Amino acid sequence: MRLPDGWLERAAAAKIAVENGANPDDYARIWRELKDGLANLFNDKCWYCEVSVPRSDNAVDHFRPKGRVRDAENEHRGYRWLAFEQSNFRYACTFCNSRRKDIEGDTAGGKADRFPLLDEARRVYEPGAVTGERPILVDPCEVGDWRLLGCRKENGKPCATSDIPEQRQRADISIEIYHLHHEPTCKLRHSEAVKLLGDIEEAKALFIATQSDALQEPAFKRVAARILKSIHVDSAFSGEMRFLLSGERDMAHSWIQTLLET
Repeated sequence: MRLPDGWLERAAAAKIAVENGANPDDYARIWRELKDGLANLFNDKCWYCEVSVPRSDNAVDHFRPKGRVRDAENEHRGYRWLAFEQSNFRYACTFCNSRRKDIEGDTAGGKADRFPLLDEARRVYEPGAVTGERPILVDPCEVGDWRLLGCRKENGKPCATSDIPEQRQRADISIEIYHLHHEPTCKLRHSEAVKLLGDIEEAKALFIATQSDALQEPAFKRVAARILKSIHVDSAFSGEMRFLLSGERDMAHSWIQTLLET
């Protein structure tokens, strides 16, 4: 990602000010300068819920909170030394980033000051390397973490994809903290799932037809292209759609695996 002119210098100066006791929020303009650039990396999608339609004024979230950490066993003033580190920034919608309650769906969530660890004893409290920490929260910047989350095709509600206890724990807690079960989001996710499953059903029928009628191949390819677009990283809920597509694999339709590997 390209940085604004002078950004590194401004971030370095702000970091020194915070080390000397300043409040990171007094320099919020530093990370806000990167909001548009972070959004552009994934087609304006929230990195946590993958919603691409505007639900709110999106923000730059600090994956490791820059202020109080509610999940810490002892008082934790926040990972203040990471307040201006690009590697700690995530692009997030208000519903994933800020604590709020959905009355209609009877759910609550929002990351806010949450940052639970698998091993609390390894939490870092003072400036230094955090590589020894093992976050519970699914991290959109961690290769493979997205595979822990899927959704139910009947209603779009998020779900864990693994029965391995630690992986299921990470998924379940991430769903609650990121408010991925927010009812309006589930409706949007379900709408995408319905379109995808309809395309899969049509593609399966056309694929079988091509075995005896080569003239059906162009129609099959058009539907396959729509499916491929649904699981592309730029599309809304691409991770969940990839999960649903993988569940439709069978021996008669090897093209599904081909799309997943494309």
